[in-house]
Amino acid sequence: MPAARLLALPLLGLLLSSCLRLPAILPRTLDFRVAPAGSELRPADLLESGLVPADKLVSIPEALARAPEGSLLLPCWRTTSLTNFWGPCSHLARKLGPGQMADQPGITQVAGTRPTDSLLPRYAVIVLDVGVRPAQFAALETRVQQLKGQMYSLSGAPNASYCSDYQNDLQRTLGLPDAVPFNAAWNALLPSDALKVPGVRVLWVGVNEAARA
Repeated sequence: MPAARLLALPLLGLLLSSCLRLPAILPRTLDFRVAPAGSELRPADLLESGLVPADKLVSIPEALARAPEGSLLLPCWRTTSLTNFWGPCSHLARKLGPGQMADQPGITQVAGTRPTDSLLPRYAVIVLDVGVRPAQFAALETRVQQLKGQMYSLSGAPNASYCSDYQNDLQRTLGLPDAVPFNAAWNALLPSDALKVPGVRVLWVGVNEAARA
């Protein structure tokens, strides 16, 4: 890794407090709208189009409750801001049983489990099927426990991770393809790129219309 990037990481960590410290990624503002039930939903186009079939558009609490264990949770703010200038969907977690998620939350915390209720203030939570099946739940939960307490880092340091490579580790444990592909243009794993992986399915889009940010 270039020395300039290594020097920049601590400064970025002090200035910012979410999973990914990168410049803005389009779209900068989200506006999910209802489309006819049963209409096609292409995950890669979801953030740009904003169109969600009526049978997949629910509230955030309902989306979190319906999300199966092992599914990815892509939480999004409505728009970008001075403290969220890297794009509205810049984090990634994973459902892990009722009311719980496996998460690498950010620089001030460590990997482990957190309540899904912490996502309720978001504008939206997109639930993604990334291939985890019931027979794999025990292995998933074991790996989450093994990674518990892992420090946050963007540098690729041993025994450290950020939200995207943490979730990729869980995928590989189950023998599944990475949930987030490497983005060469950004030299990083962008959480929102989980929508672009071939075969990924959007199960639910939970929306909180009261969210202002």
